[in-house]
Amino acid sequence: MNKHSGSRLVSGYCGLALLAGTFACSDEDSGEGELTVHISGEEAAQSGYPVGSGEDEIAFADGWTLEFHKVLVSLTDFSLETANGDRAAIEADPVVADLHVGEPVLWNFRAVPAKRWDRVGYRYAPPTDESRRADEVDTADLERMRSEGYSVYIEATARKADQQVELAWGFPFVVQMSECQNASDGTDGVVVRDNAQNTAQITVHLDHLFFDSYVAEEPALRFDAMAAVAPQDGPLRLDDLAKQNNLSDLKDRDGHSLGLAYDPGSDFKPVPKDLAQYVTAAATTTGHWNGEGHCVYTRQ
Repeated sequence: MNKHSGSRLVSGYCGLALLAGTFACSDEDSGEGELTVHISGEEAAQSGYPVGSGEDEIAFADGWTLEFHKVLVSLTDFSLETANGDRAAIEADPVVADLHVGEPVLWNFRAVPAKRWDRVGYRYAPPTDESRRADEVDTADLERMRSEGYSVYIEATARKADQQVELAWGFPFVVQMSECQNASDGTDGVVVRDNAQNTAQITVHLDHLFFDSYVAEEPALRFDAMAAVAPQDGPLRLDDLAKQNNLSDLKDRDGHSLGLAYDPGSDFKPVPKDLAQYVTAAATTTGHWNGEGHCVYTRQ
């Protein structure tokens, strides 16, 4: 439990909200509950790939393994709303977490009106001067994310036979996740039960960074095309991936065709033209809700 949650419900939520003119409040008097929001990169963030076993194993199709060293995620907002316009007057302070370390608590909201909040939202955005560390985030990494404008930053090592590639990827974007589906019960948002401790999870799917398709029902994880443009004297960065500038015909280190095509589909705007743009677009879809629950992703 993070004892410095930095998050609270504004007392007298309807009265203060109406005076401020910022929140809509419901006339319902359905009691109150507590909501604790964790974040997780699942087992992969801590152990890497392959992960799982049998039919549930997630592994690279081209034989690579990958171990994460840092999986830093910066969030600057969290909201609970209903379809009819009610909004819980909660305050979610900006926070940064390293998902390789564990699954920390981001916020603990008390006295939340007990009901179904079917419009859950949160935001990836670079850290601010007020951003709090949810766990063991290195000061230098926090400053790097702040100065470079990274919302997500990962470091990892990929290996295959006698090959080894270090990765250092920073993603400078803002993404609003909204209308998140609850994978726990297949409904929208989350139910806050009266007089109860309720828990929920922001789930980050790191396998999206390595998918070879956003059209296929079961895309494969691949790394050969990434390794082909890795520098000899430093980590593989997103700028290096831009050298793979034909997603319909990716090349090996000698410029020969790998016989691979990456398919971004048509959902990303603008449509990615190279592998750096493709991976960056993929990173904007990593945020989920309570496991597999998808959200509406608005890229800013």
